[in-house]
Amino acid sequence: MLRPTQDKKEIDHNDYWYIKNNPLSKVGIFPYLGCQISDELEPDKIYQVLRPEEELNKEETIKSFKLVPIIDDHIMLGTKPGMQPAEEKGVHGVIGDDVYFKDGIIYGDLKIFSESLKEEIENGKKELSMGYFCDYDLTPGEYKGEHYDAVQRNLKINHVALVDEGRMGADVRVLDQKLTFDSIKEIKTMLKKQTKSLGNSALDEDIEELTKQEDECN
Repeated sequence: MLRPTQDKKEIDHNDYWYIKNNPLSKVGIFPYLGCQISDELEPDKIYQVLRPEEELNKEETIKSFKLVPIIDDHIMLGTKPGMQPAEEKGVHGVIGDDVYFKDGIIYGDLKIFSESLKEEIENGKKELSMGYFCDYDLTPGEYKGEHYDAVQRNLKINHVALVDEGRMGADVRVLDQKLTFDSIKEIKTMLKKQTKSLGNSALDEDIEELTKQEDECN
């Protein structure tokens, strides 16, 4: 039997956290480095990428969210080069099998097992970020008056990670084939390193723009 708490989570007989109808991903335009998208693009330049409703609302995409692991920070799980086996990384929870799309957002249930992840959430680390495979369509266009450089297609989820800074901001957080991580922190880190090594003040504008986008999400 689940017992309610003062926030949104419920706690079962094992002291596992159960959080229903939690946002997992959303439609919109998000910044990515060229190296995350295609060898045809400038690797260290920021491009705006559309995640459209018709892709996020695909039956295959929604199905791929079901029962995937929840981990602490990103690494792709698996046995292929560049991946890490789940038992080595550590799985802290799981997304349930009740996953659905509504008003531009994918929702699902979270079940969190580990005490360490619960503690991190209670200490303020709440944003969620997908690790996934997808294809990139390099056809530019506009969405709601905003320019984009590419479109994500055929998303298949590998895991959901708890991160300090998710690409989708506070809209996608814990409520108490290219590899892609939906974390914005690595972009800012790379740009800061380039600014320091190259003395390129133009990169400061990119960092400021990313920070502005985060503030707007929050």
